[in-house]
Amino acid sequence: METFKLVEAKMEEWQNGIRFLYEDIQTFHNWTEEKAWKELEFELLNIVPGNQFGEDDLAFVRAILVSERDITLWEAVRLMIRFRHSTPLLDALENLRARDKSGT
Repeated sequence: METFKLVEAKMEEWQNGIRFLYEDIQTFHNWTEEKAWKELEFELLNIVPGNQFGEDDLAFVRAILVSERDITLWEAVRLMIRFRHSTPLLDALENLRARDKSGT
């Protein structure tokens, strides 16, 4: 049971963190939510090889980022297994934040 509590705490920390980073990117670049999403979507599709990140994944990520829904424990476990050795969402957010304000 302690393991689940630890995963839930980490899950909440991750969710709050990615939401903060997404909002920070919008503020930093003075982007609308739509523009920020299009840029993030492009980055994600460039980071994840092949067709391993589809429309369902994009819809899931966007819903989490804009607080339409919260991630569940089982979704978090699935993501931990699926992306065990990579962090595509964090990498994409980092790439967008690293851009200068002109977009390059």
